Amino acid sequence: MKNGWLRGVCFGSFVLLAIVVLADCGGGGNGDGGAVAVTYSISGQVTSNGSGLSGVTMSLTGASSATTITDASGNYTFTGLDNGSYTITPSRTGFTVSPTSSPRTVSGADIPAVNFTATPVPAVTYSISGQVASVATFSGLSGVTMTLSGASSATTITDANGNYTFTGLDNGSYTITPSRTGFTFSPTSSPRTVSGTDIPAVNFTATPVPAVTYSISGQVTSNGFGLSGVTMALTGASSATTVTDASGNYTFTGLDNGSFTITPSRTGFTFSPTSSPQTVSGVDITAVNFTTTAGPSAQVVPCPPSGTTIVTIQDFSFTPDNVTISANGIVKWTNNGPSTHTVTSGTTPTPDGVFNSGILGTGATVCVQFLGIGTAQYFCELHPTMTGIVTVTGGDPCLACWDY
Repeated sequence: MKNGWLRGVCFGSFVLLAIVVLADCGGGGNGDGGAVAVTYSISGQVTSNGSGLSGVTMSLTGASSATTITDASGNYTFTGLDNGSYTITPSRTGFTVSPTSSPRTVSGADIPAVNFTATPVPAVTYSISGQVASVATFSGLSGVTMTLSGASSATTITDANGNYTFTGLDNGSYTITPSRTGFTFSPTSSPRTVSGTDIPAVNFTATPVPAVTYSISGQVTSNGFGLSGVTMALTGASSATTVTDASGNYTFTGLDNGSFTITPSRTGFTFSPTSSPQTVSGVDITAVNFTTTAGPSAQVVPCPPSGTTIVTIQDFSFTPDNVTISANGIVKWTNNGPSTHTVTSGTTPTPDGVFNSGILGTGATVCVQFLGIGTAQYFCELHPTMTGIVTVTGGDPCLACWDY
């Protein structure tokens, strides 16, 4: 009986000791003697147009707070959450999200598929507009290039009424600058700041700049004297004609920069050079000169009663054989015989076709009017050793002064 009691006591003591040891060793506990904490998660996805949207800030508020960002697929997860009430709120600039937030209660389980849908918000932009007016016409000026610089850059052209507009502008600082060749502007530019509203009436005035033009001038001479009546033709960047004055001078005015050619012409004359190329580049061009070595033009005319220079044909000579007259003067030849002769222009023995008396018998006369200046040679076709010279100098510029 005693032994049985002892066995009972010993078994009971062992069981109690075992319970104490297990409790002391954390059996069924967390290793430090406490209970293991159980936490949960809330997760979901943000999509836009059916695809995951990255970069959305997800805010958790309520029993605890936290933030995270959706990944490349639009997914997010909040972990380590205790039981309790929470609200998840998404945000990203340029998007509205539905729902705007989602309240959830964690109660012993994870909460998945807390999803949202994002819709892009159309960007709000603004405009700057105005008009350019001409002070010369008191109306809008078309064709002005308007340049926008600053927060963004652009160009546009004023319309038929001088109006312009820059659209699609974000908030920021800008400068508008007008330009058009031949005009100055006031102001030269206009700084403006867009801040949540359009900016109208950014206006400018344009003042025409007087056109700067240039000239080409020179002189035409013959045997050292100015030659009048020469037609001067201008071709190239623009075209024009003018005629040399009594001193042989000419001028082309109102020329823009560019390349030109000046060409002289007058019946009975050849010129050196035959033409002259010139380039106007911001300055007048002077002394574009020409010379002629050809004899003056001439014509056989009826002899007037007076005012002629007399040359006598006697035997086989012209007397005098060298005479000087003024431009448009007349020389009268009289054949005193006894032989027949001619008065033929040119260098013996070759006529140049300017004038020819034909056969002059004894007592016959011929008159030739010289219409320009220079030196005219002549001879007798029947007797080529007979030669003479008429030198014509400056004088009355009229080309037909005699009334026959």
